Amino acid sequence: MYFSNFVKFPPGLKFIGPFNRLIRYPKTIQTLEYDEAQRDLLDGRTRDGLPLILGLSFQYRLMADRLPDLYFTYENEIGDYEKIYKLVGMHMITELATKFTAYQFFNEKQKIAEVMRTSLNEYFSKNLFASVESLQITEDDLPEAFTTTILTAATSKQNITRMSKTLEAKKVEFQTARQIAEAQANVTIQRAIGDQHRIMQNGKADAAIIEAYVEAELTAYGKIHKDLGLSGEELVNYIWYDTLGGGGVSADSTSDKDFEMLVGVNPSAYISK
Repeated sequence: MYFSNFVKFPPGLKFIGPFNRLIRYPKTIQTLEYDEAQRDLLDGRTRDGLPLILGLSFQYRLMADRLPDLYFTYENEIGDYEKIYKLVGMHMITELATKFTAYQFFNEKQKIAEVMRTSLNEYFSKNLFASVESLQITEDDLPEAFTTTILTAATSKQNITRMSKTLEAKKVEFQTARQIAEAQANVTIQRAIGDQHRIMQNGKADAAIIEAYVEAELTAYGKIHKDLGLSGEELVNYIWYDTLGGGGVSADSTSDKDFEMLVGVNPSAYISK
């Protein structure tokens, strides 16, 4: 960017005539760095008093409509504004660093960089005729003891988190195991109830069969008692002989018999067919 007699000119060849001169200012974004290569790392302190070695860079752009103000305010020699920018940046950044703790520098570097950029941009736009476009913290050396402690704490925090996750996983595992055990217990109970009903029904069926059998025997032998006039010992003997001969209500009338018993006859005597 060029201007003569406070008139700005775009880049390119210009004819200015005698007794005039052109002063060149960059139109593109410029970078200002504080780093070890330039031997100008910033030495400051954090809000909690710990020493801090800070390296950073920021990008600025000159305001084209304020170039005459920049020239008449800071340019004793062409390019003096760059020295002013660097000194002002150094002062503001070291002062801003005192607003943050060492822990914040360790964990919130991006947030701090944005706060610094905003503050620099506000001041530069108002007083130095430039806008600060971006800022990067490239180095933030804290005391070794603090860094070691933070790393140890971070490791412990990770271990705590891992154990918490393990605990939650075990809770889920135990809950699942309990649900499975409850389901298996219900299955066992239902099976036992089923076995109980089956045994009861079988028992009732057997009892009914026995009851019917006994009732039939009573009816049959009652008829013998009535029709044949048997009673007492004679009826008992008849029942005994009848049982030995396969008689009774349970006898198979279709089966072949190889002997017959006679009532009133000695049991040792039999007549073969």
